[in-house]
Amino acid sequence: MVGPRRKNDYWGLYRQLEKTIRQIEESSQSGNALSIFLESLVNQYHDTLGIAGGRIYHREAGYYELETMVGRCQEGTGGAGPGYRIPSSYPVIRDLRERRLLISDRSNPDFDPEIEGPLKVDTFAAIVVGPDDDWIISFTLDPDANRENVLYSLNTVRHVINGQLRRIDTETDIAHVRAIQSNLFPRKVPRLEGYDVFGRSKPIEAVGGDVFSFIPLAHTTLGILVADSSGHGLPAALQARDVVMGIRMGLADEFKIVHTVEKLNRVFHETSLSSKFVSLFYGEMEENGNFIYCNAGHVPTLHYHDDTFITLRKGGPVLGPSPDVRYARGYVLMQRDDILVFYTDGITEAHDNHEEEFGRERLMQVVRENRSRGARELVQLIFDAVERFAPDDPLQDDRTVVIAKRLTDPDVT
Repeated sequence: MVGPRRKNDYWGLYRQLEKTIRQIEESSQSGNALSIFLESLVNQYHDTLGIAGGRIYHREAGYYELETMVGRCQEGTGGAGPGYRIPSSYPVIRDLRERRLLISDRSNPDFDPEIEGPLKVDTFAAIVVGPDDDWIISFTLDPDANRENVLYSLNTVRHVINGQLRRIDTETDIAHVRAIQSNLFPRKVPRLEGYDVFGRSKPIEAVGGDVFSFIPLAHTTLGILVADSSGHGLPAALQARDVVMGIRMGLADEFKIVHTVEKLNRVFHETSLSSKFVSLFYGEMEENGNFIYCNAGHVPTLHYHDDTFITLRKGGPVLGPSPDVRYARGYVLMQRDDILVFYTDGITEAHDNHEEEFGRERLMQVVRENRSRGARELVQLIFDAVERFAPDDPLQDDRTVVIAKRLTDPDVT
């Protein structure tokens, strides 16, 4: 154990800080992480660091507002309390934001008694944390506090706090996107007379760049969309969300398929990073068997008919890189027992231990051998076949499969 005011025993200080660091890392909210940090240092490290009290300020427009007070700074009456504001233009604040950490007292030429007086603090240490300097944590120090130990300890935990805040913010963003993305995926299997339809998507991370959607256009027509945004995780999920919303908005405005895809391509070119792109396959299936589609750089949907497969490629390039691309429309006629297989390249590019891909031929073989199965079962069989083929593949890409099967008996659903 480090004794009172022991000088420059950095390893001992770090060992003492480990418990605080673990508590911070286990916190799931920004405010909790900061409060744990403040209370732990004030309550556990007074003898070691000379910290007598602490305050948390949150940045607002043009000022930092006092939110939380711990320790000796709560004592007495007439002092500043929660809600007290310090202007962001205050030179001490500007100096702190530049240095990220400082110790100051009344000898500081920038010390303003009118601002500092209500706080009733003579010597303090402060750190700024958050990606946009969102928080200031200030500590009341005893006059004989070892400043080197204080600076070392606060700088150590400041890095932990910033890392935790970034993690919390990212997890919050992911939770929001996951909620949005879950609303994009169908909540129930769509019904179209004479068809059996089902889809499934499996992301590599909490959220993914693959997305599929069923869009009822009329009681006789169903839109089917499968898209794959380059990359993984949060950025890809946001792009995939935008694709679905863009298609739905275009169809709501009664745009034709090609017009909708071309407009979406222009929007993506203007708003996306040049290194990012989205592939898209969108088609509209009618009760009478007509299937009209546009393939924007996506792996070709497979049309199984009479024991043969046709690849549906008509369309154009991926969305984003070029704003002036013209897209074409494709057409097939779905007959009884025909199957449409929509998928993303995470299915066909899954690798086994010898770096061999699952490939389109194996996908077609699974469909051919199980053509009499229902759509839901066939989707599961495809996923099972991929996982058997590549059991040790760390799921290098998101995987999506949608099956649309025209039934022999149109009354069966």
